[in-house]
Amino acid sequence: MRLMNYFLGGTSSASSAEPVGAMLVKTAPVTSSLSVDNTELVPPRKLNTRSFQLYLAILILALPTFTTAAIPPDELALIDAELHQPIAVHLSNGRTIPGHSIDVSGNQIQVATSEGAGEIIHTFNVNEILNFTIPGESYKTLAVEWINAGESDNAMELLQLLYLQRVKIMPLLPATESHFFIYYVDLILESDNPARAIAVTGILKPQISHPAALRALEDAVLDSYNSLQLYDQARPLTQAWLAARDPYGDSALGYYTRSADQLRSEDFAGALDTALQPIVFSTPNPPDKLAHCYAAAISSALGLRDQDYALILYAEMLARSLTWPDTDPTFESYFKQLNEHLEKRNLNAEN
Repeated sequence: MRLMNYFLGGTSSASSAEPVGAMLVKTAPVTSSLSVDNTELVPPRKLNTRSFQLYLAILILALPTFTTAAIPPDELALIDAELHQPIAVHLSNGRTIPGHSIDVSGNQIQVATSEGAGEIIHTFNVNEILNFTIPGESYKTLAVEWINAGESDNAMELLQLLYLQRVKIMPLLPATESHFFIYYVDLILESDNPARAIAVTGILKPQISHPAALRALEDAVLDSYNSLQLYDQARPLTQAWLAARDPYGDSALGYYTRSADQLRSEDFAGALDTALQPIVFSTPNPPDKLAHCYAAAISSALGLRDQDYALILYAEMLARSLTWPDTDPTFESYFKQLNEHLEKRNLNAEN
């Protein structure tokens, strides 16, 4: 899997998942002071605030779309029930508040506990939080086991539940939490709607400290915008990518998005120059998106009416066991031209 290979060096392990009920200690310093618990009784209808509506909108964008449940219903019901148990919020003054609903806004955190038909809302400064105990931590291990067993649908559904359980408090959790959910981003990128990765990476990225993981998340966002054909949004991301990377790295993504952008503008010479950079420097183990760079280079050569060079590049591409990318419409008309030239060459060879 692409992102976990960046982060884990090509391996995956369940050993990083915490045991059931593990305490998750936040990494930000805690300032010691008298706690001020601003508690109010709030009927459920009062919770429909603008910030909560915005949060729901983000979640809707981030949610996977399942046509059928991947996890068997009985097992899913047990998992869902455990993950909906209250999260214990441990304060620096020794108090523990079990919250079935938690909202974070700036430096304030609201922890809701049930009280009859309504809720009691406890409000604190985030610096008063010592750590959290989150139910269902063992399911992180199960998700990794499912990934390793190739049960991606089950893993995706479980990771979605785990992500939604803690997404509101993600900024207050250790960086290892965000690192773990790179598994989730990876599965989203492999799904039918990779655009969801944009919303998820936006939440995870502030907590990611590992350089390789950061690069992988940046790749995920750029790849998603490009796949959605949101080229105006992808363009500055491509420029930032090229400024920070080199043509002999383990990804050619930025060279692909830049050369394809130039190709769409009919800057064939510029597109060819850009696409050739990772091709020239690539090793026997081709970097990610090298096939797309070959497609851009071949298309550019055809745009320059240099069909002989296009055929040479295509032969080289096939010799390296790379296949033409059929997901980018930028290359469709050029691939048709290429096939016409191949048919003509084959006919000439027969005669």
